Amino acid sequence: GGRISATLKQWYQRRVRGDGDVKGICQVYQKIILIPRPDYASRYLLFKELILRMGGRISATLDLSSLAKISDGYTPGHIMSAVKHVLTERRVQQLLRKPLTATEFVTPLARVDPIYKEEEEQFKAFYDKTTMGKKRQDLLKTEVEEK
Repeated sequence: GGRISATLKQWYQRRVRGDGDVKGICQVYQKIILIPRPDYASRYLLFKELILRMGGRISATLDLSSLAKISDGYTPGHIMSAVKHVLTERRVQQLLRKPLTATEFVTPLARVDPIYKEEEEQFKAFYDKTTMGKKRQDLLKTEVEEK
């Protein structure tokens, strides 16, 4: 997943400069799927579920609401990496003595660039020019006309 998205991101940056075309990237990939950034509720649940799966514990010292707010723009992959970075085997063993705090997740998140709203809008505009995007637009147009 990361390699494909990185490839598309590099291609898109070339497109912005004027040396990339939609047809070219569509010939390389059979399908291009746009997965939107997770919203607040999704990030909240994602942190909660990943922390529990990785052996963590949710306690009063862990402000999941703040984590969900500060992680706006980060992908599920970014969030998973941050949780894995924090919840090492050693850290899991320390949980009874030293409960998790939201601040522990800030540094690993800060090491990666989030996807900003403007960038997501640009990707959506690009996606609308792909075969899958055009099919989606046609389907939405048909649904509107039927109403």
